Amino acid sequence: FMHDLLVPDFALIEKWLRESGHEFYVCDQCSGLHISALHSLEGVLDSRVFVEPWGLLFTTELELRSSAILAVSAELPRLNMCFPTLKLFLNTPDEAPAMLVITSTVLTGQGLTMAQFFEFFGVAQEVLQKLLQECQQMQFLFAESDAHLFSEPEDGINPSYH
Repeated sequence: FMHDLLVPDFALIEKWLRESGHEFYVCDQCSGLHISALHSLEGVLDSRVFVEPWGLLFTTELELRSSAILAVSAELPRLNMCFPTLKLFLNTPDEAPAMLVITSTVLTGQGLTMAQFFEFFGVAQEVLQKLLQECQQMQFLFAESDAHLFSEPEDGINPSYH
């Protein structure tokens, strides 16, 4: 039988996340749905779902150790091959820590069922967690135990990741 294909908007994705028991919040600095469960994982700076005109973008930023930037850069081609449903790139902003940005997308112009959304979101989270474990094993990620190595910025302002 025919499934209901819907072109998801922000309200529908909120509803689907709520119905599935995924905790999320919306901040006042971006248009993303921040995924609470992933924020609690060590090394994760932010994880959100964006509703775009062309589809859904699920993105997560991992905080990298400064000493790992070159190694991560060298590993990017292999990691992109090993995790083909993700797109990985290195972001080294001037005023914030280096990040490994991980994205997954699904096109929604022709519609999406709730089951398709949950498959996309579930697979993306599962693969993300495998990548996170690999990054932890390779000691790429900044860990809470590293915090004592660094002092607060002189101006007392913490950088924003938005």
